[in-house]
Amino acid sequence: MTFLLHQPTPGTPLRPDADGWVELRMLTVALADLLGLDLVVADVHQFVQSASVQRFEITDTRIRSIHRARRPRIPPVPDILFHATTHERLAAIHETGWLRHGGDRPVFFSATEAQAWRAAHRFRSGTPMVLYIDASRARRRGARFHKHRRNGLFATPTVALEHILNLSKNFAHQFAAGGMPIAMFPDGHVRMALVRVGRRSGVTWEVAKGKLETGEVPERTAVREVQEEMGVTLDMRVVHHLGDIRYGFVAPGSLVRLKTVFLYLMIPTGPMHTFNPATREGISQVAWFTPDEAVDAVTHSSLIPQVHRARRILSDPSQVHAMFQGR
Repeated sequence: MTFLLHQPTPGTPLRPDADGWVELRMLTVALADLLGLDLVVADVHQFVQSASVQRFEITDTRIRSIHRARRPRIPPVPDILFHATTHERLAAIHETGWLRHGGDRPVFFSATEAQAWRAAHRFRSGTPMVLYIDASRARRRGARFHKHRRNGLFATPTVALEHILNLSKNFAHQFAAGGMPIAMFPDGHVRMALVRVGRRSGVTWEVAKGKLETGEVPERTAVREVQEEMGVTLDMRVVHHLGDIRYGFVAPGSLVRLKTVFLYLMIPTGPMHTFNPATREGISQVAWFTPDEAVDAVTHSSLIPQVHRARRILSDPSQVHAMFQGR
């Protein structure tokens, strides 16, 4: 349908106006002729309104394609940053309410905890420590991080104590795992399954995930949570570790938490035709997406880099072949 909206078809009056609009009745006629089907305007309306990813804007009489450049939407700053310090320096942070240096020196942060620990161990005195910075929340409160050109670290003049997760009272680190089932469809395209979740902040497409139980390995947790949240009984074969995501949140009782989620691609042992979403968990729908559609659908900042990574993996025929062949 996008092709018809942008490529006028010989013999038809499909000519978008200056704003890209086409008469809906004319498009329906052209689409019916192209597909060899008996279509009416109501069929086009139903298709557009039921699509998992909105690619068209439609009225009672007109329709146009929504132009969205295929630019990477990977957040420029990770949700969680890590700061190398020592236990002996914490008193000043608690006293002033800020993490900062004297003068005009910025405070530097690593994108990975391992890098921050290496830096912490280079201090000549003191007990090494790494601080977990909720950069996402800090940015929403006005903090501005920039990437240093020479050392590749993130920097900002100050960070408020309230954004340092592991200096908060009753702080805890939670671990979870989840994943995206993938399947090869008859049209030759690989698709991945996502869940539609309703939260206080709105409704979003996300990855099925849940907490690790005592003694449970992350891969087993990921499979169990996919089964429970999507409402399927098929077993899953984990085929690729996508990486881990981290973000901060406040649990009931104003309890500050850092969450680490291990994410995997997995292949079901049989066809997944029907789903019984876990509505009690706020999941209203499960749907299949092509990798490009998934990149458009997922808006949670911590998940976006992993969905982009999944698209890169699934665009490599050799990797896809290896995964589906069980190697």
